[in-house]
Amino acid sequence: MSTTELRREIKKAVDKLPPARLESLADYVDFLIRPGLAKRLSAAEKAIAAGKGVSWRKVRSDV
Repeated sequence: MSTTELRREIKKAVDKLPPARLESLADYVDFLIRPGLAKRLSAAEKAIAAGKGVSWRKVRSDV
């Protein structure tokens, strides 16, 4: 699917949302477009691939 087609599909889905859900969607989109987020995610993925990091099981033993 091309970027243009994907954007169209997303816009169609947004148009179908009830007004009460639009605010949370706006918050999520704002989160996704934060500067530096893509860099941090990329760095985290590289660290995980290199065997660095801490298992979530060690951090959250109550789960």
